[in-house]
Amino acid sequence: MSEELNLRRLAIIPTLVCTLNCKLCSNYIPLFKGHVSHVPTEEIIRDLDKIFEIVDYTEWLQFVGGEIFMRNDLWQVYEHSLKNYKNRFDKLILITNATVLPCEKDIEVFEKYGNNIQIQISDYGKYSYKIEELSNILTKHNIPYIIKRYHGEIQHYGGWIDNTHFEDKGRTEEELIEQHKNCGQVAMQNFHLYRGKIQGCARSLLASELGKIVPAERDFVDLYDDSKTIEEKKYIIAHFNDKPRVSCRSCASFLDTTTRYKAAEQV
Repeated sequence: MSEELNLRRLAIIPTLVCTLNCKLCSNYIPLFKGHVSHVPTEEIIRDLDKIFEIVDYTEWLQFVGGEIFMRNDLWQVYEHSLKNYKNRFDKLILITNATVLPCEKDIEVFEKYGNNIQIQISDYGKYSYKIEELSNILTKHNIPYIIKRYHGEIQHYGGWIDNTHFEDKGRTEEELIEQHKNCGQVAMQNFHLYRGKIQGCARSLLASELGKIVPAERDFVDLYDDSKTIEEKKYIIAHFNDKPRVSCRSCASFLDTTTRYKAAEQV
């Protein structure tokens, strides 16, 4: 019997389509613009079932974009997650930029499952122009939510970093190890899944999708790779964060000392 694989945060990306076009987007939306569409709901549900064959438990099951509320069909995915796996995670976390409101079917699912859900609103000031309306809807239906401020003088985590460059920064192995050891993303254990592939770093996953980097074999798991057993996939995922990955060589690094910029400046 294989050891249990318990994660802290598992983020699934159902779309890289967004209402905003942020210069320093950590998910590289401007680079994907025009080249991606929404991931079909059947594919997301298939990936969910597949990942829970491998992962035993995660504190947060997150859905991030792009902008998830651009879609009016994801309620099926949320309901599938909660109906089939709510004993396998603490909270279903949905992240939005408050430019689009959830559809009626979304609200029905949110109400049905109540405290199993939390909506996290990224407040980009003038760009998040539906934040008041969204907050009122969530309050009216007793749906838990929080707001993270990303505008003005006081910004969540001090603002954004510039991770839009992919050239190797020439760090020594010792410097890479030190950078990795102090990386905020590693500390938060953010695992990201997009179209059947999971990595221990969103930047690594999406830069790989763009063809900007070529990840090492230990940096990712293809859920549908039949050449590896479930136990082998569990082992690779469990050890994603043991040492620096290929993407670390070009990363600006998520350190407290890394230069911060105003969030959500548009291209």
